[in-house]
Amino acid sequence: DKPKYKWDEEWFENVPIDHFSNKINNKTFKLRYLINTEYFKRKDAPIFFCLGGQYSIEYHPSDFGFLWDTASEFGAALIFAEHRYFGHTKPFGNDSFSNVSNLIYLSPEQAIADFVLLIGYLKEKRLVNANNSPVITFGGSYGGELNAWMRLKYPKVTAGAIASSAPIHYYLNVPNLIQSSYYDIIMRTYSHYGCTMEMFNKSFDAIRKLSNTSEGRQFLNKNYHLSPLSQINSLYDAQQLIDTFTSLMEDASEWNYNEPVRPAFPANISCQAFTSAKTFEDFALAPYNTINLFYNSTGDETDFQLWNFTDDSSTSGINAWYWLTCTKIIHVLCSRGPPYDVFNKTCPYNMNDDLDFCLPYLSSIGYTKDYYQPNWVTDNFGYDFKTATNLVFTYGIYDPWTGGAWRQYPTNLGSVYSYITDGGHVYDIRENRPTDTNNIKFIRFREKMHIASWIHQAKFNSNTTDEQEFN
Repeated sequence: DKPKYKWDEEWFENVPIDHFSNKINNKTFKLRYLINTEYFKRKDAPIFFCLGGQYSIEYHPSDFGFLWDTASEFGAALIFAEHRYFGHTKPFGNDSFSNVSNLIYLSPEQAIADFVLLIGYLKEKRLVNANNSPVITFGGSYGGELNAWMRLKYPKVTAGAIASSAPIHYYLNVPNLIQSSYYDIIMRTYSHYGCTMEMFNKSFDAIRKLSNTSEGRQFLNKNYHLSPLSQINSLYDAQQLIDTFTSLMEDASEWNYNEPVRPAFPANISCQAFTSAKTFEDFALAPYNTINLFYNSTGDETDFQLWNFTDDSSTSGINAWYWLTCTKIIHVLCSRGPPYDVFNKTCPYNMNDDLDFCLPYLSSIGYTKDYYQPNWVTDNFGYDFKTATNLVFTYGIYDPWTGGAWRQYPTNLGSVYSYITDGGHVYDIRENRPTDTNNIKFIRFREKMHIASWIHQAKFNSNTTDEQEFN
C-alpha cells in the first residue's frame, strides 16, 4: 500500500576525489543522485536535499516519505544524493575497495563536500530559476550525523536541517556519555512490553540444556526449522542460536514503530512469546517467534540458515560502512552483560575490541591501526554545536541509537531543538499514515513549522542582500 514515488536518476560529473589536499590530485568521479521536480514550479522555490548515508540511494525515497508529503506543501524540488563509495557511486570503479590508497577518500568530510558542491550545481545549473532557492537538508542515522555536521561547517549553504536519529554523542570525549545506553535502551524497550531478565534466562537456559542431549538437539533443530547448514550439534551452536536472537532484539527495538514494516511494533511481537511462555518447551522456543519474524517476512521460507555462511566471489569484499567504522565513525557502544542485559559483556568500552575486528578484516588492503581515529569526530566537529543554527534533532524513544542523542548545552545559541518521538529509528521522516500517533503528528507539524520559518528567513535575507547590492 506504499505510494509509488517517482524520480529520475542523474549523475553529477567531475566531482573531485579529494576536496582538501594540497597534493596534485586532479582525479574526479561522478556522483549519483535522484531528482523529482514535480512540485518545483515557482522561481526560487525551496530545494529539499536528502544526504545519503550508508546505503544505496534508491532506498531513501521510499523510506523517507515525510519529504514527499512536505515537498508537495512547499512546492519543493526533491533531491536524494548518494554517498561516495555506496550504491553505484564508486570513485575508482571496480578498484574503489582494492587498497587503502583508494579508500582513504571514503570519509565524512569528503562526502559532505560532495553534497555542498552538488547543491551549488543544482541551484546554478540544473534547476531553472533556483539561484536563490532555500535549501533544507534531511538525513537519517549516519546521514543525520552528516546533515548536522554539514549545517555546522557550511551554514551559508543551507537554510536549515532536520537530522533524524543522528547518534552524534556516541563518541569519545563527549561528557556524561553512558557507554552502555545502546543496550540499556533495548532492554528498556522489551521491559516496556513485559519482558524480564528472568524470562530471557529461563529461555536461554532451556536452549543450552536441550543442546546437551541428542533428543534435545533434535527438538531444537526441528522446531526452529534449522537448515542442514546450521544445525545445533553442541553447546556452542546453542549459543549461536541465542546470539542470533539477541542480535535481532537490536533490530526489533530500532524499527519499533506503528508502521507495518516487519510488522508494526516488532519488539512487542518479539516479547509476546516470552510473556506467554509457561512450560520448559515454551521458553526454549520463545526466540523462534523473533527469528521467523525477521527471516521469514514473506512466509515462504521452510528452513533457516543462521550461521556457517561462506563468502563467494559475488558477496565477499570490503564493506564501505566497515571502513568508516574502522577509521572515523567510531561509535562508543558496549554492553554490561547479565544481570543488566542479555548481551555478552563488553563494557567498559575498549578500542582494542574494534581493532581486533578491523585489522584482520582490512589488513589485506594495507590497513594499519594508524587509520583508526577514535577522536576524529569530536576533534573536527566538537559535541556542543554551540555555533549551530536552524538545526532540528529528532529521536525515537525505543531506538537504541537514541543513547547518542544530542543533548542541550548552555553554550549553544538556542536554535538547536531535540524532540523524542514515541517510535523507533528515523520514524519522524517516514511517510504519514492513518495509524500515526498524536505524538508523531505533532512532531512532524513542528518540523514543518521550522521549515517554513527557515524558508521565510532565507528569502528575507536574500531580498535584503539584493536591496543592499542595488543601492
